Amino acid sequence: MNIQYRYHGKQDCEPGYYWGPGYKEQYKIMFIHKGKGIYRFNDKTYALEKGQGFLVFADTVCYMKADHDDPWVYSWFAFTGDDVEQLLEQVQLTPDYPIFSFSSLHKVDAYLEELTDMDTGDLNGQLHCQSLLFRLLAEWTDLLLADRQTPRSFRAKDVYVRKAMDYIHTNYSLKITISSLAQFIRIDRIYLSTLFKESSGLSPQQYLLQFRIQKACDLLVNPSLSITDVSHSVGYNDPLLFSKMFKKVIGSSPTAYREQRYRVLE
Repeated sequence: MNIQYRYHGKQDCEPGYYWGPGYKEQYKIMFIHKGKGIYRFNDKTYALEKGQGFLVFADTVCYMKADHDDPWVYSWFAFTGDDVEQLLEQVQLTPDYPIFSFSSLHKVDAYLEELTDMDTGDLNGQLHCQSLLFRLLAEWTDLLLADRQTPRSFRAKDVYVRKAMDYIHTNYSLKITISSLAQFIRIDRIYLSTLFKESSGLSPQQYLLQFRIQKACDLLVNPSLSITDVSHSVGYNDPLLFSKMFKKVIGSSPTAYREQRYRVLE
């Protein structure tokens, strides 16, 4: 396979640290170990956090920025080659969908540490780096396919649901409709709802609602955020509608929930 190692790294970003907009010549796979941030590429902005990652495409312009309150720690490895597109097709990463989720980075961390200790100044070191790159790519591919593949056959239905969930996790603060979600994944709206219900037991609307309210619960412990701030942060322009939906899911108003959490924390 014609794929060449270029470089790798890991960065503990300062609050608000950003890179770009800038041009990247190589492909880079980015793993988020801690914190949050945004990745802007191809006229889309993705809000990402620990347990997610993204692909920087070669010969493109992108922008990335660490969160001010919870800046991310990420690692990366860069590569080029004629067979990269074939690899990306296998894991279904495209310029329209450059993000992914993962459950563990144990092996990836070990390979990155080994690369850091490697002397690349001679041919032997370069060959070792190339070997480690292929092991890294194999591990990365396994991470991405773990929830999308049976032992013998590729489950396209699961990929559709996973993509829908990933899209919700990334864009819950924006206006999301089932039609726009289905259009992004490129399948029929009714078919997506059926697959989603079969897989999760919830409709896409119910899943989006529960995810937004869970995020709201996390934000409500921050006393510097008003109810309106929290409402806007989780995709509701109308604070009254947000309060209504919050009470529907949690059983109490956002204000009552916040006061209860404060009493628990005291």
